[in-house]
Amino acid sequence: MEIIKLIEKLLSGTITDSEKKDLLSSYNKNKMSEQELNDYYENKWSGSIKKNYLSATKSKRKVWKQIREHLHPGNSSSFFDKYWKPVAGVAAVALIILVLGQTLKLLSSYNTEELIVVVENGQKANITLPDGSIVRMNSATEIRYPADFGKRERKINLNGEAYFEVESDTKRPFIVQTGKDMQVKALGTKFNIKSYPEDAIISSTLLEGKIEVSNHSFSEILNPGEQIRFHKKNQTFSKTSTANIDESVFWMTDQFVFNEESLENIAKILERAYNISVSFEAPEIKEINFSGKVKNNSIENVLNLITIVSPLKHTVEGSNVTFSYK
Repeated sequence: MEIIKLIEKLLSGTITDSEKKDLLSSYNKNKMSEQELNDYYENKWSGSIKKNYLSATKSKRKVWKQIREHLHPGNSSSFFDKYWKPVAGVAAVALIILVLGQTLKLLSSYNTEELIVVVENGQKANITLPDGSIVRMNSATEIRYPADFGKRERKINLNGEAYFEVESDTKRPFIVQTGKDMQVKALGTKFNIKSYPEDAIISSTLLEGKIEVSNHSFSEILNPGEQIRFHKKNQTFSKTSTANIDESVFWMTDQFVFNEESLENIAKILERAYNISVSFEAPEIKEINFSGKVKNNSIENVLNLITIVSPLKHTVEGSNVTFSYK
């Protein structure tokens, strides 16, 4: 039986113990061809067009290279030892990857799969979950959820920033987990979560409905117009009624709003939004604060506005931006 058919049977849960052994043997003997992988991808992506997922040839090449590395003779690790996690290289594309398990030991007891949506720096994406809920993903964001999402529970793991419009289901609350630091539970509502691993603060802002935000040390109910901020370093949180809740989702309309934001934090936002790297000629430049809203936010426009209202200048070399004193 072709290896692709074995993979299909594995994902559908119909594979036998004997076929599992054949699958492992095929991988160990390096029998999988790149054409088989291409055919597999084409079938998967063509079947996903209705859910707004597109094929990305660049990502297929990455996956094939990764498979070949894991299957190379003399390499004791296997393709199953790591997650498939390619990143789509075209605008507004989020690529769903079937995760087949972390180790070979998992294969023998494998009974589920995880779906991953990854959005690169400089990209954004909209997806519709199986329950009809809508997720709008900002740059450099990843969400993970089980393939049987909605059947028993509705739980998502988030790294990055996303806006959620949740379909109401009182029997199955909608839960967003941001690592180990915070969990947001909603029955039917609209809210935004910002939870980048490199940021010092996780925030959640409620636009409509009601959500419960919690972790091991606190639990708070948010009403529309309220925002909760969790400070990772000292493990504390604060809840406020935001002056303008729309500011939390301006990123969806390509706008930036800065309220006494340090240039160091602004640099992180720009790096994610435009897929650039930002450096500083002097460390104290990072601490300069800025306030304001940028509507027409091409990277040139943002950089020019920063330098106009500050004692700074910027230089650009390829995708690298450096701030220095004038």
